[in-house]
Amino acid sequence: MAFANYAALARLGLGLDSAGELARFSGSPESAAELRTYLRRCSGSRSPLLGAIELRGADGGITRFRCHGGLLQPAQGDTPARLLLRLSEGSDERFAALTQKVRDLDDEVRRRRRTQALLEEALRDRDVLMRELHHRVKNNIHMLAGMLSAARRETVAPEAAMVLDEATRRLAAVGAVHQMLYLKDNLRGVHGDEFVTRIATMIMEGAGAREQLSVAAEPIEIPNDAAVPLALVLNELLANALKHAARADGTCGRVYLGFAEVDAAIELSVEDEGPGFDPLIQTSRRASGLGLVRGLTRQIGGSFSVGPGRTGGARCVVRFHDRRETVAAAGTLQQ
Repeated sequence: MAFANYAALARLGLGLDSAGELARFSGSPESAAELRTYLRRCSGSRSPLLGAIELRGADGGITRFRCHGGLLQPAQGDTPARLLLRLSEGSDERFAALTQKVRDLDDEVRRRRRTQALLEEALRDRDVLMRELHHRVKNNIHMLAGMLSAARRETVAPEAAMVLDEATRRLAAVGAVHQMLYLKDNLRGVHGDEFVTRIATMIMEGAGAREQLSVAAEPIEIPNDAAVPLALVLNELLANALKHAARADGTCGRVYLGFAEVDAAIELSVEDEGPGFDPLIQTSRRASGLGLVRGLTRQIGGSFSVGPGRTGGARCVVRFHDRRETVAAAGTLQQ
């Protein structure tokens, strides 16, 4: 041993001027013989060789080292070969394992990124298909509405005309929803303020009472699965308000439409300035309309109530929750 760095000297308990045969630090005669054999192999090889040796440290303990041995200068005459040995303790294997773990994690990240890219592509394809579906449904609804309008023009029976008008109005409400879903970048739902304003305006304009409508709506997102039922509910409530909300002098009173979040629930309200009514005593026409409202409200997991309004008329309220948030909350609790 001609030279050792500070780390080797400290590990073996040697001074700066220490020299001698490295084999004397071996843990046993067998390990000393293995060390000499390893050094001879290194002296005869042009490439570094990997090996393992056992040496006694300054504390007297035996440590097994991983060793990389390379030839610096071959033997010449009486001058022995000069070798360079790089020793690393077995604990360095932990760093090798850590390095391998990092490589494995990098591979996993790459795999997940590829999977994410595929999922994003599939999501884009799904969005395109959904838009195309909404577009086709909207076109089919417009075609059906046109057929009903043609039948309405040909009918002479008042009762049949009323039924056709109601069916046309309901189809128009559903068509408006699909039009909004088709035009929106977000296919998860529609903004509540735009939703109720557009549908209510369409219905009131069709009845020639646009100026009587007052809207107060918040931009709460309405989920897709609730959009069509809610559009039909709004259509029925506004139709009832227009039919039964006449003032005492026969003129049509104002209709107040509200859409807001109240006590963690989404609330849709329609209030008129008519004489009001007892929900238990209704005409068959009103009863059928409110029956449809109740059925549609149950479909979206909500509740429906009728009470007196601020001006003495009727106030109809539909309350429901965003079921996406309910499902997400349930999943969190299960976790």
